[in-house]
Amino acid sequence: MIIPMDRVRRACRIRHPIIRESLAELIGTATLVFFGDAAIANNMILGGTTATVVNVPLGYATALALAVYVSGGVSGGHVNPGVTLGMCLTGRCDLNRLLPFTIAQFLGGFLGAALTHGLFFDVFQDDSHHTSELVAVFATYPNGFISTGGAFLDQAMGTAMLLFGIMAVTDRRNMEVPKGGVGAAIGLVLFGVITASGSNTGAALNPARDFSPRLYSYIIGYDNVFKAGDHFFWIPLVACYVGAFIGAYLYFFCIEVHHPDELEETPAGLELQMTPADVKVTRPAPSQGHHNGGFRDDADYSRGGGYPRDSRHQRGAGYPRDPGYPRDPDYPRSDAYRDDRYS
Repeated sequence: MIIPMDRVRRACRIRHPIIRESLAELIGTATLVFFGDAAIANNMILGGTTATVVNVPLGYATALALAVYVSGGVSGGHVNPGVTLGMCLTGRCDLNRLLPFTIAQFLGGFLGAALTHGLFFDVFQDDSHHTSELVAVFATYPNGFISTGGAFLDQAMGTAMLLFGIMAVTDRRNMEVPKGGVGAAIGLVLFGVITASGSNTGAALNPARDFSPRLYSYIIGYDNVFKAGDHFFWIPLVACYVGAFIGAYLYFFCIEVHHPDELEETPAGLELQMTPADVKVTRPAPSQGHHNGGFRDDADYSRGGGYPRDSRHQRGAGYPRDPGYPRDPDYPRSDAYRDDRYS
């Protein structure tokens, strides 16, 4: 090996967790916007046929799945300020991540738009007057028939649907989606939401995916992006946060808080699908103090579980330690576990 990669990896690793995770969110959001907007641009160049109904949702769903796989192992793969807000509100993400993640996501959206512009640079150069529909590559715009209130409701409901699905997929106590399948499952949720509501406003569902590319399109010469659609630009910024609040708390209060505390409480509808082999009996971890400098002592384990109790022994009676095990004379013990027979 010419370059010692282990040494390079140690030298380049960011030690501060918030900075490291924010960088992952920036790269993940840039991946989402780049692949998603590129799919829109490619579809427009090909003529925007009826395949748009499938191509664009599928392109953005794939982009989201890839973005989650890219950043999920480091930051959780939110790539959406609304998702970060929902995770913070329900206790799945520390509140001190909210602001740095949000900033990183908006910067990532801007970077993704720049990459899309670079990929189709010649196409945008042909539109020297900036009058074509290519501006829709970067941001979403409402249909002429929808009102401001209807557009706000569309974005709020769509984002709530997205958050509701993401909360379900990432809930480890629900259907236990395998870690490797989380990205694909979240992408499938997005595909469903876009195909259900995309005709109203374009289904932004993500403030960073809409505002940052919109700002970039303004910088490269599209002057009307903040006035179009009766100043539609503010709706994805505000409504998506409202929808994230609703969707996250709807799942939290209707589903998450009602999970059974014990595994023996089988959810309704699964009784016939489970066999005795499927039921796993778990015991709490041993209390602290079970490592005695290499010695093992039954008396160090909690009587409530964590170490198997002899079923033939009467509960509440003395529980003698096996004299075959060595005792650490320097380890302090209370009188409750002292047995003079084995001193």
